[in-house]
Amino acid sequence: MNLPHDIPASGHYDYFDPITKVQCSATTFDGLIARVGQVRSAMGAVAGLSLREELEKALCQNSPEDCSEVDMTVPRKLKLTLTDVIHGTKVLASFFASGSIPVPREESERRAQICKACEFNVRFPTPCTGVCGELLSIALRVSGNQGTQYDRSLHSCTICHCYNAAQIWIPLENLEKGVTDDMKKQFNHVESCWKKF
Repeated sequence: MNLPHDIPASGHYDYFDPITKVQCSATTFDGLIARVGQVRSAMGAVAGLSLREELEKALCQNSPEDCSEVDMTVPRKLKLTLTDVIHGTKVLASFFASGSIPVPREESERRAQICKACEFNVRFPTPCTGVCGELLSIALRVSGNQGTQYDRSLHSCTICHCYNAAQIWIPLENLEKGVTDDMKKQFNHVESCWKKF
């Protein structure tokens, strides 16, 4: 799959957003994602289920010289936006229905310890103006109002964009419903990962 370089040859990315009808520019790809997300949010438009993927596709179609072939089965350390994390977490929570039973505390502690040390446990932008409260609420809901001793060191998974403090409580059969085949291959590349399907 072709993906945009972090910094384009021209020195900036330009994107005309078909949803807001606004021309957005940034000097980096991650900056463009943030900018388009901010404009959509300010105009009351939905950022989209996969804003990153939407922009990747559009930029590589319009400016192939700013893109390179990437093996999507190998995990990449990404700078996640808050939109990425919120979406990833909502997707995983949607497959964990109300009344579902979280995994036992011992298993969540084991998973949390693995995520804490993982290179793909990445921070996302803060302060998050109330949105962090929404993420914590999801984590509490799926955990049955529990936590682990590692919660302060849990951020977001760069592979699935999920908030780790929430996903460590969800049974694998529920998590599997929210991941793509490429994500599964990436998890399998991370030797110590507990999330193998």
